[in-house]
Amino acid sequence: GGIVRLSANRKLNMSEIFRNLFIFEMANNHQGKVDHGLKIIREMAKVARRHGVRAGVKFQYRDLDSFIHPDFKDRDDVKHIPRFRSTALSERQFRTLVEAVREEGLLTIVTPFDEVSVDRCIDHGIDVIKVASCSASDWPLLEKIASADRPVIVSTGGFLLQDIDSLVSFFTHKKIQFALMHCVAVYPSDNEILHLNFIGRMNSRYPDLPIGWSGHEAPDNLDPVKIAVAKGATLLERHVGVPTEFECLLHVTRSDQPMGHSGYNSSANLRPARHKEGDPGRAGLVAVTQAWRFRRSAC
Repeated sequence: GGIVRLSANRKLNMSEIFRNLFIFEMANNHQGKVDHGLKIIREMAKVARRHGVRAGVKFQYRDLDSFIHPDFKDRDDVKHIPRFRSTALSERQFRTLVEAVREEGLLTIVTPFDEVSVDRCIDHGIDVIKVASCSASDWPLLEKIASADRPVIVSTGGFLLQDIDSLVSFFTHKKIQFALMHCVAVYPSDNEILHLNFIGRMNSRYPDLPIGWSGHEAPDNLDPVKIAVAKGATLLERHVGVPTEFECLLHVTRSDQPMGHSGYNSSANLRPARHKEGDPGRAGLVAVTQAWRFRRSAC
């Protein structure tokens, strides 16, 4: 197959791009601040090196001028709108973060939510494009992503088997190197609704495809990632962050409050300043390191 360029001129065979890959999902945890985003990248890279984990950092690109309908731009009663607007980064700022990922020797991964953002992925030389569950039936966007000729990872939260079959058929026909991720689109996801057995079903149904687990379980819940690997997941994704001195802009969730979508997205593996505790990004990595070791010992 082709190759993906990594930092320091390293190259990775395309057939191995997804193997044992751990994805650090930054989402909006940079809080719209480049310095804080750089800190997350550097801390995650340190832990990845410490545990010997192949990893990439994932960003989310949105062209807010076209992504948010003009009639809704100033609405603050729709929680996602102020979340996106208050943490927006410019193209130059994203380039700074992307370059920092490369300097740390990690893969650059982006979820684009619109066609303009796919073009930005190409301009930034992003290694892997990730399709969010909410976009996996957006066929114009999928066509644009396929045209980028990058390896693709697709989350399948909320999809029926026939929907996943359509995605597999589409990307196979386009001759795109791709992987699927089982995902539960509930934030956070309780153990009772994770349906991790579905990973095994996906492996049986799509034996030639890498199958992963994109977890939205609570940050301190380390068991699902290990079970996912035992079920055959070969790539994993967790939201990550580091402590911040400023109040989280995105509905920081306290321990006595239920977590909604934006709350989990903004605070997964993140503690407000008053709850500074060790290395919040380590939870997912400890879990995945244990998982890989479990997998090796079981073989």
